[in-house]
Amino acid sequence: MSLDLSGARAQNCRWPFTYRAPEATEAFDAVLNATAACLGVQPVADQDVNHPDSYDLRTFHTDTAQVAVSIKDKGALQQTYVFLRISTP
Repeated sequence: MSLDLSGARAQNCRWPFTYRAPEATEAFDAVLNATAACLGVQPVADQDVNHPDSYDLRTFHTDTAQVAVSIKDKGALQQTYVFLRISTP
């Protein structure tokens, strides 16, 4: 559980993988597709960032929540993470 900058509460889940492992991309795609099917809406892609590690964020907007699915490479840690965040006002 965390608080967003807006004061919204968020539930956060994360799954670590070996750095740039294909399984991380497969997990990201699976969570992304399952979330889209569950919510019945398409995600909005985040803008590109200038950062040495890879990063992809997709956000779903509903009337009651904001759901984000992301994949982030952490070179210094030699890990790739898939994140799911559900924020409610």
